[in-house]
Amino acid sequence: MKKAKKTDLPTKEQESPASPGFPIENLHHIEISQEQKLERSLLSGLLLQQTEDLGREKLELKKQRDQEVIELLGGGTTSLGSLKALIASKRQPYAPRFPKSVPFFSEIYRLNGWHHLDPANYIKPAEVATWINELIYNRFSQDVLPTLRIFNPKKSGGGRLYKHFQFLNAEGQAELEQYRDEAITLMQTCSTWYEFRAKLFAVHGVPYQIDLFAV
Repeated sequence: MKKAKKTDLPTKEQESPASPGFPIENLHHIEISQEQKLERSLLSGLLLQQTEDLGREKLELKKQRDQEVIELLGGGTTSLGSLKALIASKRQPYAPRFPKSVPFFSEIYRLNGWHHLDPANYIKPAEVATWINELIYNRFSQDVLPTLRIFNPKKSGGGRLYKHFQFLNAEGQAELEQYRDEAITLMQTCSTWYEFRAKLFAVHGVPYQIDLFAV
């Protein structure tokens, strides 16, 4: 039987660093020159500057996008930045903003002489929905209510599936509660609906039609 022929190839430990298969631990003993260090430093600096430039460019593009005018189908315009300030990115869980413990509806009923109606009933006179828009939602910037109507359109039967305030973010809902409480405070100082609307216009600039309320 022939013996295997011995070769002069170097063992793994004998391999030269110049060969493709030199042991990886030899890498730890490789020193780089000052020129290589400088080159690496310059490249790192350029990469960092590029990252910062991209970051600034992204922020500038975001700013421009936020300021872009959006034309609403129902008329009027808005901007992404304006909407993001008050409108939620998705519908919020229902939590009553006009609960029975808050005398918003009871004051409306009192000022209109609706003593035969219960303000706690879910079904309310049709004009109450109009007044909520006038007293509350119209006090937001002029693009908020049209946008809420887009997110929460009327059903074929005329009603809406959700409440407008479910599409407001935390800041928007806090603002809604502020407008609600300011309306209640003024209503409690009045004896008629017309007196209240006149005061609301004088204090907060909420318009009203005199011929509808004057007696």
